[in-house]
This record gives sequence, C-alpha cells and structure tokens, in this order.
Amino acid sequence: MIYYVEDDNNIRDLVVYTLSSTGFEAQGFNNADEFYTACKNAAPALVLLDIMLPGDDGLAILKKLKSNKGTEA
Repeated sequence: MIYYVEDDNNIRDLVVYTLSSTGFEAQGFNNADEFYTACKNAAPALVLLDIMLPGDDGLAILKKLKSNKGTEA
C-alpha cells in the first residue's frame, strides 16, 4: 500500500488515481492526523509526503516515521 499525504485535494486525487490505475494500491490523506490513524491500522510499503502541510509538515512526519521501530527503515 502506498500512502500519500497531500493537502491539495486535486493533486492528491490525481496522484492516487494514477497510482491505482497503474496497478498499485494507494490511499491519500489530507493531513498528518489522518495518515497516523491509517498507519495504526496498516503499515504502508511506501509513503509520499508533501513538505508544506498544515500541522505536522512532511519533514515532521518523516522524523516520526524514522523514530518509530516499525517504520524506521
């Protein structure tokens, strides 16, 4: 599963649609909170992050992922 965190609905929908139409499983999230909730249910194989997000930005999300034993690699 590919998770994509992007606050612009049009960009997020286009990227998720493109990934899905080429055979990948992809899910998009509007913000870090939605992303963190989804990660509790299923760990992603790949994460795509927007750098400029409201709340936790992409770099803050990356730091949290790297500091977590389950997602540090």
